[in-house]
Amino acid sequence: MDALNAWLLAAVSSGWGLWALALAAFFDALIIPIPTELVVLATATAFRAAGAPAPLAVFLVCAGSFMTGDAATYWLGRVVPLNKIVFFRGAMGKAVVSWAHRAFEYGGGFFTVASRFVPAGRTVINLTAGAARYPLKRYLPLAALAGFLWAVYMWTLGYLAAAWLENNPLAVMAIGFAVGMVVGALCDLTMKAVSRVR
Repeated sequence: MDALNAWLLAAVSSGWGLWALALAAFFDALIIPIPTELVVLATATAFRAAGAPAPLAVFLVCAGSFMTGDAATYWLGRVVPLNKIVFFRGAMGKAVVSWAHRAFEYGGGFFTVASRFVPAGRTVINLTAGAARYPLKRYLPLAALAGFLWAVYMWTLGYLAAAWLENNPLAVMAIGFAVGMVVGALCDLTMKAVSRVR
């Protein structure tokens, strides 16, 4: 276990760490479920242990990669009818799309940012933003902001956990991922409550 932790710390603090993060964030935004949270948590642990990679670099990479991936998912929502995607064919999928359409009518900015913290919600919001023709010039800055804020939140969580679990990125990733899921569920409930009120 110690050898694996040491290898992981060396990997994410090297020059390749940010490239791996960029790819993970892009494909995570592009429908493919990649746990980017784990990579960001590992970078925070590496920074506490070795001083690299720099936090701002991590935040900017996440903002740019998520924005690019979100834009690709947005365009997919514009060109592919949502009823052609398997997930959205059933009653539950149709209900989610209906909710997302209403969300964009009443507060697209809030939902774009908040959905970044909800693992499955962000993909649905991205696709629906495209299908609803939400203005791209408003959507892209919001997607970048959402990616930046999410990275700051996840990195800070990892940095604080690393103070308690020194040089143990695997344990930090496990705790951070669990906390992230709880926060994601709370964000999901908040978005639903806001949409009901509006």
